[in-house]
Amino acid sequence: MLVYAKDRQKCAFKDVLGVPTVFTSHPVEYIIERSRFIGTSFHMATVDDLPPCLSEVKRAYPLANHYTFVYRIDSAHQRAFDDGEPQGTAGLPILNILVREGWEETLVIVVRYFGGIKLGRGGLVHAYQHAAQLALQSTVAGQRMVVRHALIHLDYALYERVHRSLKAYILSEEATFAADVTLELTLADENWPRVQALIEQAGGHRQMVVASSLQPTIVPISAPSSESRAPTRHPRQ
Repeated sequence: MLVYAKDRQKCAFKDVLGVPTVFTSHPVEYIIERSRFIGTSFHMATVDDLPPCLSEVKRAYPLANHYTFVYRIDSAHQRAFDDGEPQGTAGLPILNILVREGWEETLVIVVRYFGGIKLGRGGLVHAYQHAAQLALQSTVAGQRMVVRHALIHLDYALYERVHRSLKAYILSEEATFAADVTLELTLADENWPRVQALIEQAGGHRQMVVASSLQPTIVPISAPSSESRAPTRHPRQ
């Protein structure tokens, strides 16, 4: 028999399920006419996430000439910053990529170390777009999904049976063995009714206590392109 603690809805979820965002990323360097462009991406849920991300990049790449950044939280909350480059040659071209490809809750920062040769407006647009595109290609994209965290207390005698029954439906599991067994499960909310039924079936008439809560999280949906891992050098465009 199952004894359920009251489900807890932890927060209201933004309507961004299925929209690509950043799960993990690493910086990518692009060199043109001796200017170094280093692009990287971050997950950015609110504008409060911008200062720490920008500070992190400035610590990693000090004394650069420009720290261009673009963020797009959603279609109503987005910003492009040229940081001293001619207006419209740096931030806006990057923002256009995010809009075209549908990225949300995403921040892209492109650092430039000036190499002494001016690229012209067209060259700057190309360079910043290319650096941003490389950064996004290096990104492990993620998407928001609503997951359910479930806590199950059960007898040792039931552990193996429950574990085997649930394996195909859960994203992660952590077991703690004490006076009884405590299972901490993470699963897609759509699988919760099936998991409940399997727990009931596996437990028979023995009592298990289950508590659960809903929480938005980001799960990976892609791997970065291998082509984006090495610095690239191109002639002037």
